[in-house]
Amino acid sequence: MDDREQEDDTENSTDYGLESGHAAPPPGLEASPDDERRGFIASLIAAVAGGIAGLAPLAAGLRMFASPLLPRAGDKGGDSSREGKGKKPFLRVASLDSIPNDGTPVQVPVIADLVDAWNKLPHQPIGAVYLRKAADGTVACFNAICPHAGCFVGFAAERKVFQCPCHTSAFTLEGTAIQPSPSPRDMDALEVDRQRLDQGEVWVRFTSYLPGKTEQVEK
Repeated sequence: MDDREQEDDTENSTDYGLESGHAAPPPGLEASPDDERRGFIASLIAAVAGGIAGLAPLAAGLRMFASPLLPRAGDKGGDSSREGKGKKPFLRVASLDSIPNDGTPVQVPVIADLVDAWNKLPHQPIGAVYLRKAADGTVACFNAICPHAGCFVGFAAERKVFQCPCHTSAFTLEGTAIQPSPSPRDMDALEVDRQRLDQGEVWVRFTSYLPGKTEQVEK
């Protein structure tokens, strides 16, 4: 090969980028600005799509982790099958035969299953109520917590009144505050399931209210 042929080979190598050791596209095949923009947009769309796809298993995992924190019907062991939306379930507190027929109120504990974030605690005391049977067989129910400051109310049998030991609030057998009284309202009456009462059982819709309020404000 003569000197002229070697020069031609060198020129050809330089034209296609062989001098630097990397192949370059032939003339006319270089990437245009439009091609570069389309490539960037395609990469961006692929990244966004991948991120959205990755959120699905993450959301499922978070729901599984947080599911014990979500409220579920019947967590307190009550019967929610006949409840209206937003109402607390009825809880069984006593048999009808256990309540005196002479109108004397009796205090009974309210027992329910408690569920926290990851544990279930069965048969836990969550409060107490007073039950009083009327002459016609109906039963009145009162929350045993004093509406004044949240103390447990006692029953003074000799005076036949409910008496709070903390600040001398007193209430009649019907739960009415005896004036003058530090209590801002009467004792909190609770709903009794009339249908189950006919079956000889006392089920109540147990609800706790904030003390110190004139109106009932549910806790």
